[in-house]
Amino acid sequence: MTPEHKRLTAPVWGTVVGAVLLASCSSPLTESMSDSGEAPQAAQSELAALQNDVSSPTDAAPPKAKPQLIKRANMTLRVEKIAPTLQAVAKLVKTQQGDVVGLQDQVPPDGAVRHQASMELSIPQAKLEATLEQLAQLGTVQNRSIEAEDVSTQLVDFQARLKNLRKSEEVVLKIMDRSGSVADVLKVSQELKTIRQQIEQIDAQVKRLQAQVAFSTVNLSLESAIATTPPQSSLGDRLQEAWSQSTHAVVNLTFGLLGILVWFVVFLPYIIGLVLVQFVVRRLMQRRSNTATASDHKSISG
Repeated sequence: MTPEHKRLTAPVWGTVVGAVLLASCSSPLTESMSDSGEAPQAAQSELAALQNDVSSPTDAAPPKAKPQLIKRANMTLRVEKIAPTLQAVAKLVKTQQGDVVGLQDQVPPDGAVRHQASMELSIPQAKLEATLEQLAQLGTVQNRSIEAEDVSTQLVDFQARLKNLRKSEEVVLKIMDRSGSVADVLKVSQELKTIRQQIEQIDAQVKRLQAQVAFSTVNLSLESAIATTPPQSSLGDRLQEAWSQSTHAVVNLTFGLLGILVWFVVFLPYIIGLVLVQFVVRRLMQRRSNTATASDHKSISG
């Protein structure tokens, strides 16, 4: 046998011998741990090591993938009329397999105020550019902007943590099956609950980011080109309006006079009383004046 052949066969024999020794010693070792009560202590040691593994980030380098971007667009359009434009935008968004998630229509109180409206649209990211181009054809673009946020690192980190947490969940389940005492079972159950809560939280964050990446947000503002003027009314409409106003004035005057009459009837007894008192006072004063005059004449003649 050549020296090179010896060097190749030596590691193979060492591996075989090690496997045999491990197989022969594994069963007695397990039995001795179960008899001596050291299994719970081993479970606690594994649980402590597991907590360190879960809290520490993974060492594996994440694979390089396509950037995951959250895109937000803003556009302001000046259009002839707001109402038909709103309908056109809703139809366009539906064609692009998107949704209108927000609408504010500020209807002016009169024709002197400009009509404005705003819409929040959710558009598939792959159709964002095409949708913006079609929206621009509905009016005159006043401003337009697109913002993008790269969340690739966050997604990779969340997915790596989810992978580690799910592996940790499997290990904890195995430890729970081996644990014998009630205290160890409760401790492992609490750790399993904590791991599953972290899995739910991170999974929710991953789904939220993925949804924001899949659908872009478009904030669309609409404003009318010019303030709308009220239409000129015809001669018949004007005459009808004048007739309506005059009849309304006559009715108001009639009710006003009737109201005055009611007040007069209510206060009539008081008025009559005041007139009688004034009449009596005048008669008394007249009698006193006549008596004084007669007495003066008598004194002069005497």
